[in-house]
Amino acid sequence: MKIAFVFPPMWSPHSDGSLQIWNHEVTTRLSKSCDLIVYSGLFTSQPDDYVEGVHYRRFPTHWDDRFVKGLRFVREILGIPGPLFRSDLWYPGYYLKVALDLRAQGCDVAHVYYYPQVAALIKSLNPALRVILHMHGEWLTQVKFNHLVSRLNKVDSVISCSEFVTKAISTKFPHIANRCRTVPMGVSPKLFGRCRRNHQIDNPSQRRLLCVGRISPEKGVHVLLDAFELIIRQYPDATLTIVGPEWIAPREDITDLCLEKNIVNSLASFYRDGYLVQLKQKLSPEAAKRIAFADLVAHREVPAFYENADIYIGPSLYESFGVSILEAMAAGVPIVATRVGAVPELISDGNTGLVVATNDPSAIADAVIRLFKDAELRNAIACAAREATWKKFSWETICSVLMEVYHQALDSEAVALNYAASVK
Repeated sequence: MKIAFVFPPMWSPHSDGSLQIWNHEVTTRLSKSCDLIVYSGLFTSQPDDYVEGVHYRRFPTHWDDRFVKGLRFVREILGIPGPLFRSDLWYPGYYLKVALDLRAQGCDVAHVYYYPQVAALIKSLNPALRVILHMHGEWLTQVKFNHLVSRLNKVDSVISCSEFVTKAISTKFPHIANRCRTVPMGVSPKLFGRCRRNHQIDNPSQRRLLCVGRISPEKGVHVLLDAFELIIRQYPDATLTIVGPEWIAPREDITDLCLEKNIVNSLASFYRDGYLVQLKQKLSPEAAKRIAFADLVAHREVPAFYENADIYIGPSLYESFGVSILEAMAAGVPIVATRVGAVPELISDGNTGLVVATNDPSAIADAVIRLFKDAELRNAIACAAREATWKKFSWETICSVLMEVYHQALDSEAVALNYAASVK
């Protein structure tokens, strides 16, 4: 089978984002049994055209970059609402080159990330190609893409990162429900499977809390800091490490789409004057001494932070999946996380972690204090979480499910052709 993955042109496929990790882990494994192409933009520093058996075909996007920048300016002047990526003019040169190049490659499947208008374009120019649309969030149910229903009708399968997202898509578009499938993120045993920990917390000066992820308002870091202020009233020796850069997603891409209006309004001030600056300004002197902002860390170095943590906290206000939660589970770190999006799919409350109310510092603090007090519960959660993670979220399991999706798409075409022949 020959498969092409169509990567968004704005990002290099060789960095440490969650999509990049998913793409790398999946393609390098599938390349052992399939012929693999990854399409991407052309960046200044790139590895060779062939990386671990995967053929990378890269197209320059400097004209598209300028065009999209101009288009964004025009839309702002005209007051056109909604995210720009919904436009049919989203990187048109790059995606047209990909669609035309696919005609010469002889692929069986094209795996397209994020954009239904791109999937429809590729299908229109390659009618025999099986096209899989891959969603890492709820955009299909939240964003007003042009001609969305007709474009989804052209796609052979829609996969998403969680049952939370898949259910939303199937409910809104019941006519394609039988073509929707969940293919989640995975976790690497090479990175996280070696973490071996003892949750006795013998040294009271080592009550170490951890949070990993972007510092952005919808990630709820301000809620975490409020919770930490409550925790150190009872455990003044506790520390908190926050790993991740300040990278604020545009409001119109996540916050305005995914969150309730009252929460959106409460976050408005954080989009002015710098979120991280405001976070640091709100800290009490006692908390400021015990919080470390580790900034951006290479993904291969993240396991060391999990290994040195006693409890992981996921304070997010929205999660279409929750990669850092999965990593903490795999590393055997007891977890407290908010009940948002796909989190209940990852954590069985009281069994593989503690799930608490969203946007509630007191609920987070109470759960952390409960774990501090109960070593038996910490160890039981850590062991159960590790076991559940390796059963369901190994990359080998993810690739197996993905191959099923590809074969079903190809078999459905064969069935349709046989039926048409029998009618004639």
